[in-house]
Amino acid sequence: MVSLKAVRASNASLRTLSNITALFVGGTSGIGQSTLRHLARYADSPTAYIVGRSQARASPFLAELRSLNPKGRFQFIEADVSLVRNVDFACRQILDQVEHLNFLFMTPGGISLGGRNETREGIDYLFSLRYYARMRFLQNLLPLLTTAASSGPSRVVSVYGGGFEFAINRDDLDLKHTFSLLNAYKHSITMTTESMEHLAHYHPSISFIHAYPGLVGTNIYNNSFPWPIASFYNVAMWPFHSVSLQESGERHLFHLSSAQYPAKQQPAGAIQGVSVQPEVKDVATGTTGEPGSGVYLLNWKGEVRSSPQILKEYREQGVPELVWKHTEDLLDEAARR
Repeated sequence: MVSLKAVRASNASLRTLSNITALFVGGTSGIGQSTLRHLARYADSPTAYIVGRSQARASPFLAELRSLNPKGRFQFIEADVSLVRNVDFACRQILDQVEHLNFLFMTPGGISLGGRNETREGIDYLFSLRYYARMRFLQNLLPLLTTAASSGPSRVVSVYGGGFEFAINRDDLDLKHTFSLLNAYKHSITMTTESMEHLAHYHPSISFIHAYPGLVGTNIYNNSFPWPIASFYNVAMWPFHSVSLQESGERHLFHLSSAQYPAKQQPAGAIQGVSVQPEVKDVATGTTGEPGSGVYLLNWKGEVRSSPQILKEYREQGVPELVWKHTEDLLDEAARR
């Protein structure tokens, strides 16, 4: 376990990184909000874009961020990212305004107790939030991430279920014909890691983290269910929370910025992140079993999760390439609808 003391020491050193630009998708509540709050507290003068569904709901938080860091630049982009066209809209605004992107942090999602619920683009709503929308942000912003890697850190963190990868149905990746909540859970997790492995191969100067956050006291139930059902889950799940929302934000900022999780290939002179703390000693082991291999599965403590055997088998069978090709084709088709 990376101690909270080491996490806080690392985060406090964020001021040594200059000209940091970040994008938070799902940054107005829960883990994303807490992580962004700590970025504003620790970084010198960051530029942060926050994508969320409501400008009005985000306004008090934006005011808080500007109070925490008057030198920082915090810009909200209103978009329902369950739709690919809205992801493209948000990305165009960022591409038009910045030349590099150091940190891409993604947490959109929710909970459902029902069946497949397609958006008008033909993708299941929660499957889109947990996987497809996140990959569209990544696909669109690869040029900015690559530019950032020439001199500073370039990292992608997707918060969901890293380390819980399962076998998936390669003949029905988007679950048009075999949808269930369990299958959607499995596919979202495994396809995220498979896509990250593919992208790390072709973009080795970018570091990728698929994190499992543990049970955190967020407002996910309030955002997913009507009041009576949400209240029941809030009470029922409270004893099982493994980490507070504040600590989760501190730890995810560490995941986002520590040099413990470097890219596979480090350009000469480029800074991989905040220097590794003395108690940590070594860089993390990636999904291939090699230290510093560029793709990392982490638990809420910052520990590397054991890479499931299925990932090795899929790597040998070319599944990362299959998954990414499917993802690109489906996203492009959805954007044309």
